[in-house]
Amino acid sequence: MSRIITFGIVLSMLLMCVIPVNAQEDSNVGAGFVEVTVGSGLELIDSGPMTTWASYGPGVAWGDYDDDGDLDVFISARFDHLGQETAENLGYTQLSEISSNSTDWNRLFENATGTSHLLRNDGNGNFEDVSALTGVGGNHSTTLGATWVDYDGDGDVDLYLSNYGRANIINPENTGEPNQMFANNGDGTFSDVTEESHLGNPGHSSGSVWVDFDHDGDMDAYSLNFGMVDEYTGKARTETNILYRNDGDSNADGIPEFSDHTGEAGVYGQKESASSDYETYLGPALTIQLTGPLNPSSQVSLPPGVREEPTGSGMSWAAVWFDADGDGWEDLYVASDFGTSPLYHNNGDGTFEVITVEMGMNKQGTGMGAHAADVDGDGDLDICQSNFGPNFLWINNGDGFSDDAENLGIHTNTLVNWDCHFLDYDLDGDMDLWFGVGRINQYISSQYNSLYRNDGVDPGDGLIEFVDVAAEMGIAEANKTMGTALADYDGDGDLDLLMAHSDGGLRLWKNTAVETNSGSWLKVRLHGLGSDAGGSNTYGIGCLVKVHLNDGNTLMQHAYAGDGFLGNGEPAVHFGLGQQEIESITVTWSTGYEQEVQGVSANSAIDINEELPPPLDDQYAPVLLGIMTLVVIILFWRME
Repeated sequence: MSRIITFGIVLSMLLMCVIPVNAQEDSNVGAGFVEVTVGSGLELIDSGPMTTWASYGPGVAWGDYDDDGDLDVFISARFDHLGQETAENLGYTQLSEISSNSTDWNRLFENATGTSHLLRNDGNGNFEDVSALTGVGGNHSTTLGATWVDYDGDGDVDLYLSNYGRANIINPENTGEPNQMFANNGDGTFSDVTEESHLGNPGHSSGSVWVDFDHDGDMDAYSLNFGMVDEYTGKARTETNILYRNDGDSNADGIPEFSDHTGEAGVYGQKESASSDYETYLGPALTIQLTGPLNPSSQVSLPPGVREEPTGSGMSWAAVWFDADGDGWEDLYVASDFGTSPLYHNNGDGTFEVITVEMGMNKQGTGMGAHAADVDGDGDLDICQSNFGPNFLWINNGDGFSDDAENLGIHTNTLVNWDCHFLDYDLDGDMDLWFGVGRINQYISSQYNSLYRNDGVDPGDGLIEFVDVAAEMGIAEANKTMGTALADYDGDGDLDLLMAHSDGGLRLWKNTAVETNSGSWLKVRLHGLGSDAGGSNTYGIGCLVKVHLNDGNTLMQHAYAGDGFLGNGEPAVHFGLGQQEIESITVTWSTGYEQEVQGVSANSAIDINEELPPPLDDQYAPVLLGIMTLVVIILFWRME
């Protein structure tokens, strides 16, 4: 596949691009974003060589590592993984033209890695680089994704880094970089426990999503691998993912050991499987095919027989754990590039079943980001998927999913969408939808982010009305936006936006919804009892929170450890309430027990500590009392 052909087809696709037109504003005219980067310390962060179209980092992950009540942030690296853009900037048309002992080769080598940073929030909106003090972050990094998670159940968040390594289509062996697990020591420092925990995924990793998939009270990990792609040669190699099950601390060294459960679960992210535990399978070089005119959401794809595979394409950028069918167990959706994104049903016994076709989701795309929320307010969880081209908005119909993006006003375009997130930015009680956009090659220059405001259901056609308001808020941008993460960094109750760009610096956008009284809010922090106490995981990740309002409506969300693209937001669950009051809150823990909380006020942050199900004797006590009462009544009646 030549660059000339690529240029011609991509140019034809560009002609279809339409800049979004903003419709009328709704009542929440005050809700918006104000940039506060300058003076925060974030403007000083350099993640590595800037790239205009190479698509590797940086990512954003929020987490309170020092447990001081405010959110700190980890920024992953930015680098030119293949050296193609660097070579082009130096005047070369092929990497093979560069001598291995030349100055230009050294430049190529330097740009193949970047710098990652851990930044501490002082509580006043200022961020300090504490990478050297804490022992995480630094130079010569190929870290793409980062996830904060309490992997050992001790109550503080630890840090899992997904490292990519190098890409070499011709000689791919051992070009991946092992992932790293950093345990939080509780004193402001971290220790590398990768070897002891067995979490060193050796592949070309992009990120990780964590949940207690087996409901034993500790956190398990799904570690994603992207494989590699070379646009110049038109070749790609797929790679399997790894599902790590937390088996607990068997040797009492304070570090839980994780087993490779991928084979037992059947969630490799593609049809092929790895030959042994803790290893990945890197597939043969495949030719990328251009399919834009036939399938706009899949501008490029893998060959037939691979791209339709319901178990996934084997090129995984992101994933989301969510309960697709309401049976109480978290299912797994994997956003797969160049093919079909699979849905794996959790059977509750450690195994999974591929239900992509059965649920109507066997649609080819170029999946890069994924997130789940109840966007239509009908009591089940829906999915967004970002693509090179029109995005997917999978509406959960109970017995399957339908992609309603186009019908709901999610614009059709040929932009390269990376991150997608649901959030209620204006606090009006329904979920809005964010897409971060950045080009992937030298032929596509258009890039503008989208924020679709949810204006509720149109009584005429019964469909949700979405309006793209990113441009009027100033967050559409012209930068190449890669990782984005949402968090209430200033603690005022609404969700703020931190963008990481490959062609520029970080940009922090403060949400003004609270200051402008756009609506009421609620922040819920869950505290599970952990596996030792027979409870749920310590941060309640994956546990469902429902907020019952006085108008009869119910809002529902759950907490994440890893979400979106290349990172994660905070584990607290945020709700916009509009002008409604709270009747009650119910939390469905991973034990299956539903805990009710009453007396909660709007505009508050609450901590909910897990209650265990009552003992069986207590559960049956009312029934036994009723039976005994009935027996007594019968005896008295017979005596008379």
